[in-house]
Amino acid sequence: MFEGCAARSVSEPKKLININGGEAMGYSVKIRQHDISDCGVACLASVSAFWGLRLPLARIRLMSNTDRKGTTIKGLIDAAHNMGFDAAGYSGRENSLYRAPKPAILHLEKKSGLLHFVVLYQIRNGFLKIMDPQDGEMHKIKMSDLLEEWSGKLILLSPAATFRREDAAADITGRLFAVISENRKAIARALALSLLFMLTAFGISLFMKIIFDTIIPSGNLNNLTIISAVLCGVFCISFLLSWLRSVIMVKTGIKIDISLIGNYIRHLTKLPAIFYEGRETGEITSRISDAFKIRNMITETLMGLVVSVVMLAGSAAAMFAISPAMALRAIAIVPLFYIIFRIFDEFNKRIQRKIMEQGARFESSLIETIRSYATLKHSGAEHYFAGKSTAALGSLGSTLVKSGKAAAFTGGLADFISKIFTVFVLWAGGREMITGTLTPGDLISFFTIISLFTSPLAEIVTSSSSLREGTVAAGRVFEIMDLEAEPLDKGVTAGNEAPESIIFENVSFSYPGRATVLANLNLSFRRGEITAITGESGSGKSTIVTLITRMRNPGGGIISAGGVNISHINLRSWRVNLAVVPQSPGLFDGTITENIAPGEEEPDLGRIVEICSDLGILGFLQSMPMGFESRAGEGGSSLSRGQQQRIAVARALYRDAPILVLDEATSSLDGESEALIERAVIREKSRGKIVILISHKDRSRTIADRIYSI
Repeated sequence: MFEGCAARSVSEPKKLININGGEAMGYSVKIRQHDISDCGVACLASVSAFWGLRLPLARIRLMSNTDRKGTTIKGLIDAAHNMGFDAAGYSGRENSLYRAPKPAILHLEKKSGLLHFVVLYQIRNGFLKIMDPQDGEMHKIKMSDLLEEWSGKLILLSPAATFRREDAAADITGRLFAVISENRKAIARALALSLLFMLTAFGISLFMKIIFDTIIPSGNLNNLTIISAVLCGVFCISFLLSWLRSVIMVKTGIKIDISLIGNYIRHLTKLPAIFYEGRETGEITSRISDAFKIRNMITETLMGLVVSVVMLAGSAAAMFAISPAMALRAIAIVPLFYIIFRIFDEFNKRIQRKIMEQGARFESSLIETIRSYATLKHSGAEHYFAGKSTAALGSLGSTLVKSGKAAAFTGGLADFISKIFTVFVLWAGGREMITGTLTPGDLISFFTIISLFTSPLAEIVTSSSSLREGTVAAGRVFEIMDLEAEPLDKGVTAGNEAPESIIFENVSFSYPGRATVLANLNLSFRRGEITAITGESGSGKSTIVTLITRMRNPGGGIISAGGVNISHINLRSWRVNLAVVPQSPGLFDGTITENIAPGEEEPDLGRIVEICSDLGILGFLQSMPMGFESRAGEGGSSLSRGQQQRIAVARALYRDAPILVLDEATSSLDGESEALIERAVIREKSRGKIVILISHKDRSRTIADRIYSI
């Protein structure tokens, strides 16, 4: 999305860039966007890595205020400044591209209508070397082709004096090893059982040699019966080992799922509000599915690869022991399997991230359709919403078909090569047996071992899909896990009483990449007073609430409480002192009691009844089938909007915090209900609380001691 670009001429671009000892790493950096709105973020990450600073896309996304629609040129410039770069946006023509310092970020208007960012790394002989984050690859394109899509906007940047090299990218390998280390005992037991299972397979090969070389030629039926019984015993042991291994891996897999998903959910709750504001719900929840893919990679793919490698080594040693010449012929097949693996792995690298992105998009579209059921019913847009979701599903299905076709072809090709190779071994072994080099037992034993040799080769080739899927999933999950949580316990602890006042001194604020919302704002909220803030929609009234609750920090000026800058106050204790009624009531699918007293194991039911009575909602709550134990429904769907708002007010009053903030808390209420809330608010004021009332209604002015219009 392109908004708010600081468009300038590129007559002398090099004068803008202040290179303070910055030295490029000397190579182009390929980075693929994680989601459709991440192209600008991925471009900035590529340029940053070129200069030696590697950051996760998720962190740059927060810096640039990238949201569901994308980012702006101004947002990328703001993020670049935060990362230690001198950066600015320009407009120019073809000759500007030759003179501009590289790498540079270009803004495109695709023929499809989508807006896009790419990185220009080099121009040589009329061709441009472009890093396109859509596939994360370098492309060599003609200047004429680029000019068809280039909007004329570009971002130039280079290290400033504050720039520092750092590799802060998500440590996928380290985190995976940590997960494995936590479960090392169970994994070690499963590996040991797998190796024992493998030994039984080699044992069967040995028994086959004994049967055909010794027992059958001797005609000893008694020995034949004994060794057959031993073989049955080996098969029983093999079954038991396989069953025990499966049980261990199921338990370990569930433990890994609980650990990964539990840690992810706990970390989500600690992330700042800006993280949620810029992402679709499906994009966040899709990481849960990614966690399952990580577990599958660890418990099945990686363990399978370890066993396959050991089996390859063991079977190769056994083949050399039987016939070195035949063993050399067998090993000659390995490069062919390696080539297949590399080709399929390259394809999977591109397709697996696309599958996950499209899966998240479909999930978000489906969630949007379900949440908007009333809108689609009222507007008769059922076909539109259904079509939107099915189109997203169709795109995902097409990509899955491509992946499935490739996997089927690769698996089939590996199996075909294995069978052709088996025929070759029979032919070559038959020749050696005819010439007397091999005994019948040697040939049958070698033939048995061949299956132990080709099977792990095929397993390694087909594991490419799961391995790539798991590493891509790990990157998506761990980049979120590496985001810095809110510093809840840093700073001085706030008292339990309302401060004398909360004062805004020359406070300014703008969302990164967007126009200024508040400029040099001066406000005063005093204890024992109701302060009303009025203004047109979009004037920044709710932004004031965002700053008071410290969901965002001001870009300039100071907000103080009792003479102390609130940024120096322990965030957890500060929010304990706040009771907020947001514009959206924010009810959840719990009981009415749980919604009024969230997180309390033994809520004060007497107080809840008293508060609900004061607000005039006791009657309708008691008339519900289970009274206060009735469920509110997802997002409060079982209640009307007015009922939701009054329960949100009841929750704030029950919290009994010294600072009460109401943001359009009565927008859906009738006059009688609003009057009851006003009386409750006046009582809170009389108890010495700071009351902040955000409203566009004239009625709210009548109870306010102080009114600000912004």
